Amino acid sequence: MPKSKSPQLVLSLDHPTLTGFPSLLQYGILLHVEQPAPIMPLLLGLPGVTEAYLRDEVQTIFVDGVAADDLQQHLSAGRTLALSAAMPGLAGAIFRREGMHGSLRSRPAHKASAQAGGGGDIILKLFNSVASDLAEPLLQSGVYMRGEHVHAFGSRRKDLFEQIEKIVLDGSPLGVDALLARLKNIPKIRVQTELVEAPVT
Repeated sequence: MPKSKSPQLVLSLDHPTLTGFPSLLQYGILLHVEQPAPIMPLLLGLPGVTEAYLRDEVQTIFVDGVAADDLQQHLSAGRTLALSAAMPGLAGAIFRREGMHGSLRSRPAHKASAQAGGGGDIILKLFNSVASDLAEPLLQSGVYMRGEHVHAFGSRRKDLFEQIEKIVLDGSPLGVDALLARLKNIPKIRVQTELVEAPVT
């Protein structure tokens, strides 16, 4: 990801606490592009993502809420890409990538074609086991998010944030309440976790 002047948030936590963070990725991480980019190379640039993982584990792809099959279609800034493992039941069969029931979708994926545009961010949302699988490599590497989304997650899971060993925003330690108050006014923030050893009891 490109170097940015966005505020830097570092969360020092133990591994059990990290297991509560995959749902943060449902709010969407920001992937910067200078021009429309194909989905596959965009995803392969992320920590923990391989072609085998995309083939075997990512069964459902949505572009702006429309089920998609083609990993080579181009996305421009402002688009939203969502990845999920297999969904249950008939809905899963319909939305499964390249599934035999894809014709039952209300709108075919090719209508979600890329729009021309300049540089900016694509929003990537991760769900269920995909979020669980990728939370650790992504968060330890650092991801960019909208401050309001981190605020929404932190407000909903304040209990989780209170278990964090140390919260540091741009080099300054903060308490949970102070962090939440600051996040509301931050358009874009880099969030990174670092694992610390849990105290021996």
